[in-house]
Amino acid sequence: MTSTASERRSASVLIVDRSEETRDVLRTILEARGVNILEAKQGAEGLELLREQHPGVVVLDLEVDEGDSAGLRGAFEDESRRHESSLVMLGRVVNANRSEGVDEMRDTRHIIEKPYHYGPLIRTIEQLLQQHEAVASSSIELG
Repeated sequence: MTSTASERRSASVLIVDRSEETRDVLRTILEARGVNILEAKQGAEGLELLREQHPGVVVLDLEVDEGDSAGLRGAFEDESRRHESSLVMLGRVVNANRSEGVDEMRDTRHIIEKPYHYGPLIRTIEQLLQQHEAVASSSIELG
């Protein structure tokens, strides 16, 4: 049985992080679980991959580029919404009660506070991939 384009898309994760170590760890763990990995070490490269490949989940380190993280975050939020990709942002908490941009992150937008542990990040990614697979399966059945 071959998978459809939407099933293949939902089983892919785009990792946008300048840290080679972070990309290596996530790639190794997720590929071992059958997930297709796309990687970018700069924001512009990540946006291009998101537009071309339409991954199910995007993991974005908000510190990937020097400068305006709010502008980068906004561009990824817009593109991920357009392509129905879940967005997981890795960032630092601004104060004890509020993360930068947390009010805007509902449904498919998630923030994981730095410093983070890989375990909870992997679980979040896997849960989002399962949600995408469920949506893809129900849309195939309806189609």
